[in-house]
Amino acid sequence: MGRAPKSAGSNPSGGDNPEAAERRRLKKLAFSKGALSEAPARCAAPLGPSKTVLKHHGKDIIKKSQRKNRFLFSFPGLLAPIGGGKIGELKDLGTKNPVLYLDFPQGQMKLFGTVVFPENRYLTLQFSKGGKNVMCEDYFDNMIVFSDAWWIGKKDENPEEARLDFPEELIEGQHLEHDFKGGAGATIVDKLPGNRTAKKIAEDPQIPRSPSEDDVSMMAMS
Repeated sequence: MGRAPKSAGSNPSGGDNPEAAERRRLKKLAFSKGALSEAPARCAAPLGPSKTVLKHHGKDIIKKSQRKNRFLFSFPGLLAPIGGGKIGELKDLGTKNPVLYLDFPQGQMKLFGTVVFPENRYLTLQFSKGGKNVMCEDYFDNMIVFSDAWWIGKKDENPEEARLDFPEELIEGQHLEHDFKGGAGATIVDKLPGNRTAKKIAEDPQIPRSPSEDDVSMMAMS
């Protein structure tokens, strides 16, 4: 389904820069965890159209002008809020390997991501109350897949951001009050329990829009 990567002969020096090596590592992790696939995703339980969608059947879709580049975030799991956890700083969005920090009272979690160019296209639609038309707010042809996560603790105690063991109080299974019922993912979680990918949106006006020479065209699993 995807284009095959170029042969090793295209790089006679045999040496890779750190960014390219990290990019390949994160892509490999994304494939192994099921966040990316070279084959079309198969939906075991298709979602039926809602009343709102049926109400707008056959209506015009109007595309909104888009000034900034938009990205879809793909995480290696679902996000369920617990006490103190929040999305913190997003760094290196102008590169092909952005990083995202999640803040907790005990310290920080560092998520490693890489930009991919999926063959699938993703839209966000806004339906009018009167059922006259549908507004296409965002169109995504780029995605940032976060396939690796480190616990780095507090900045003053670990300024070099070396990988540390996760605190016991953050281990899955110890938080009985969290759930994944909120937001747009509620229906998906109920009907497709095997889908462990959560997506969010980011934007940046300076992000590169064309894939690198060694980039592989892939299909992202929704």
